[in-house]
Amino acid sequence: MKANELLTAGRRRAPGLVLRGLCMGTADVIPGVSGGTIALITGIYDELVGTIAAVDRRLVGALGRGCLLEVLHRVNAPFLVPLLGGVGLAIVSLAKFITWLLAAHPQPIWGFFSGLILASALVVARQVAGWGAAQWGLTVLGAVVGYAITTLAPVETGVEGYKFALAGMVAICAMILPGISGSFLLVVMGKYRQVLTAVHEFNWTTLALFGVGAVIGLLGFSRLLKRLLTHFRASTMAFLVGLMLGSLRKVWPFRNALEDGGYECAWPQAFNGEVWLSLGLMAAGAVLVLALERLGRKR
Repeated sequence: MKANELLTAGRRRAPGLVLRGLCMGTADVIPGVSGGTIALITGIYDELVGTIAAVDRRLVGALGRGCLLEVLHRVNAPFLVPLLGGVGLAIVSLAKFITWLLAAHPQPIWGFFSGLILASALVVARQVAGWGAAQWGLTVLGAVVGYAITTLAPVETGVEGYKFALAGMVAICAMILPGISGSFLLVVMGKYRQVLTAVHEFNWTTLALFGVGAVIGLLGFSRLLKRLLTHFRASTMAFLVGLMLGSLRKVWPFRNALEDGGYECAWPQAFNGEVWLSLGLMAAGAVLVLALERLGRKR
């Protein structure tokens, strides 16, 4: 591909990819919602996984030779650059605001996220070519795994550099996997607030360590995920449906507190203004996902 062709392709797709990146970045900073889910429902998931998995020794060799055009072609720059630009912009600009929303208005916001996940599970279920006993079994397994992850108790961890690198390796895999929230895994590992603080304060050392771990984890996991989607797509999608449904416990807005400090999901006992707002936002989240899916199919 020539330089002018790369530029033309980039200009044509950039606005839509930046918007998708903004949505993915917003999802990635919310404990309970996955950026991979947004990529899937907006129709760019396979291209995203394939682009990441394509990073190999040939790319490193081209970079070493200074062949910039070949590097841009191999990393699918017209796709990846605007998408990552949108993700980064969302994380930097919205992280603090979303954290405040969750603290000030938790129930309505969790209602909105619940609608996102419920509709996302429906969207992914449509991509299963044929529902048989194996697919239903994998969905149940995925739901069990997703639910179990949401019951993990957060731990306290130190600020040693290698811990940020390990956290980056684990969280980035979840961030591109629909149904598992990378932000929630950071909460479990005791790194969510530490990483957000590093973003707010521009702590480049911490962010660099986290980024190195994320790159290592992403390059390895994306290859495995690409093979699964290529050879076992229906089964993989069925498992992801279960993950989404199981992870719904983390964002369900109506809860009863337990004596041990935990909670159980419930249905509201009284329908006051906040409950109706939560249900309305749940419906809005579902409509938004279905609209994004329709737009993605048209694109």
